[in-house]
Amino acid sequence: MALSETGMLLITAATGKIGSIVVEQLSARGIAARALIRNPGQARDLPGIDWMIGDFEDGASMAAALDGVDVMYLACGESQRKVELEKQAIDAASSARVTRVVKVSASDAHDDNASDFRRGNGMIERYLRDSGLAWTILRPTMFNQSLDLLAIAQKGELLSPQGDATTPFIDVRDIADVAVAVLTAENHHDRIYDLTGPDALTQDALAVVVSEVCGKPVTCRHVTDAESYRGLLEAGVDEGMARSMIAHWQSYRARPAALISGWTEILTSHPPRTLRAYLEECVAASGIG
Repeated sequence: MALSETGMLLITAATGKIGSIVVEQLSARGIAARALIRNPGQARDLPGIDWMIGDFEDGASMAAALDGVDVMYLACGESQRKVELEKQAIDAASSARVTRVVKVSASDAHDDNASDFRRGNGMIERYLRDSGLAWTILRPTMFNQSLDLLAIAQKGELLSPQGDATTPFIDVRDIADVAVAVLTAENHHDRIYDLTGPDALTQDALAVVVSEVCGKPVTCRHVTDAESYRGLLEAGVDEGMARSMIAHWQSYRARPAALISGWTEILTSHPPRTLRAYLEECVAASGIG
């Protein structure tokens, strides 16, 4: 196995939606890397991948995982402590003299965004940029894989609090392709890449696509913030998270015309997967329709 041209890599969140694909691709390309996991049972038999047990809050385990590492891929599952945890990982990388951190962030991330999700990622981005480390930031939009096609098809209705805002869904496999490209090359220092799929869809247009792919009628019903909030509470979502989700949807309406970015294709040398193609895969796998 060989190292990438950037040196030893550490992949955090190595069992996540994106990280799990990143380690698979590195292994398939014959690039040695370390993969950080919290449970030994999560390790997989992938040539060239050294599975390390660790946690962002465990300084000793992070020091061991980062020893000799040149580039760290930084991601963390969504939680109320995400900002704190990723800052701890950045501090550990700085102490270990890591050369560069590649962070998975979010579209429109900045530290005064009304959306908790986008604001939190913006706070982490600022902390990383001020850390003295070299950095690369990936800002993907909504994942294709975030859609529950079966649930939408069964209900026959898509509730939308987003108004006329568009969403350029992106496939997690394309995000992983970009991550591998920037992790393994030297010319991505101090750059921010906005990552999108090829199409920006309103929720009305999304309902049409889902209906066509599933062969079942699906309609879009626009709902108010208040109706959305009541529905979240009735579904068991706590008040704090419900308020955060309302603010997140409002942030979409504040910028209704989403940017379609070409970075996914530029960095991977292949067109990004379409949402329709992903939904067709889901139909073929599940037998919907």
